[in-house]
Amino acid sequence: MFILPSGCQKSSIQRKRRNCNFLRGIFFTSLFFLSISSALADVPGAPVLEPISLPAAPPQFIPTDVTPFTVSPQRNSFTPGYKFKIFQILPERLWFNLTTEVSQRLDTNVLFTYSKPKADYAFRALPNISVGYNILKNTSIYCNYFVIKDIFARDYNSISFPTTQSLSWGIQHNQQLGRKTTLQYTFQARELWQASHLHQFDFLPGVTLTRVVTPRNIFWFSTLLQLRGKDYFVAPTREIDPFYTIGYMHQRGMWTLVINDTLVTNFRHPPFNDAIPPQSNMSMITDIEINHPVSKKFPSLLAFVRAEPIWNWDSHKAPGISGFDFRLYGGLRLSINKPSYYAAMDDMHKQLMEAEPKAKTPSTSETPDKESSAIPENEIMPVSSVEPELHPALSVPATPDKESNAANKNEIAPVNSTELQLRPPLSVAKPWQTTDTAQLTETN
Repeated sequence: MFILPSGCQKSSIQRKRRNCNFLRGIFFTSLFFLSISSALADVPGAPVLEPISLPAAPPQFIPTDVTPFTVSPQRNSFTPGYKFKIFQILPERLWFNLTTEVSQRLDTNVLFTYSKPKADYAFRALPNISVGYNILKNTSIYCNYFVIKDIFARDYNSISFPTTQSLSWGIQHNQQLGRKTTLQYTFQARELWQASHLHQFDFLPGVTLTRVVTPRNIFWFSTLLQLRGKDYFVAPTREIDPFYTIGYMHQRGMWTLVINDTLVTNFRHPPFNDAIPPQSNMSMITDIEINHPVSKKFPSLLAFVRAEPIWNWDSHKAPGISGFDFRLYGGLRLSINKPSYYAAMDDMHKQLMEAEPKAKTPSTSETPDKESSAIPENEIMPVSSVEPELHPALSVPATPDKESNAANKNEIAPVNSTELQLRPPLSVAKPWQTTDTAQLTETN
């Protein structure tokens, strides 16, 4: 058995005592600070420390609420009347859309949870304004601004607090494909404010194809790519979201039916690590709306009812982007719209310029009128100088002598030349002009 010297045994015992005293000091110091913190927590007005949480987007706003994609044609309709007289004062290249929607809705899964949905009742105000200017015949620049404010009857997780705002500018180009089909290209750059300390930037290129089957039946297809980032003009750094929309509108009398279906695919994490929310998912939003003007004298004010089922999947049950929600809206929408008259005025000017040379071309210099050349020269006379018994429709005229024939020619020549110069060719003659000439011949 190995025995340490007495000096080594004493040093080892001293080290053990120092270690025990150090551990005792840490333990009593921890108890001291814990007792102070618990005492401060009981003091009124003492600061409460909460865990730090990252900003999150409000769950009640679905992708089609906050993304300014192309709306159905009926919302951009223009009603002539007193507005047309007022809009004549404004520049013909200027166009704008002013829309304000006030609605109340029933929400069956307001927090978009996978299980245990919570229903709610909400009031929404949605003003939206777009102003544009045609820089070319079919190309315009524009800006858009809208606000969404929801007030809920049951304020789960303070969802009534945030106010969403969007400000964007962009350029659009319209291309006519035949008489009934229109193709529209758009590109927007916009800033989106969703909650406190949360703003996002988006690039929004899109294409919309509109087919007017009849004036009362219109189809459209739209695709849009949302490239989202954190800082202005730096995107995509958070997510990439393609939108695919197909819609149909039918009008019967003053009633309008609008059906719109949108598929959204959100690519967040992966590949991006800074996405809000961090989970990718897919959504389908269907809108079925029936609207009718409140008054025939004021057709811009519409009363509407809209059903909106929303499906979410591939979200791994993440709250805020999961589950099924059904919304039932009812409210009023006021729209004041002015289109750009620049393209229409340019087309009308070209048509007038093309028709003007034809109207000024005299028929005697090139091709005489077939109807006038078929009438003998001695039969074209002023009405006042023709005797009733010599009318060609009643009797055959007697053969005149040389002197009377020469006199007739001298009297007829000015009338004949004037008649042929004033009368336009048959290709551009108006119906009322042809009718008056036939009536004059019958009178003669």
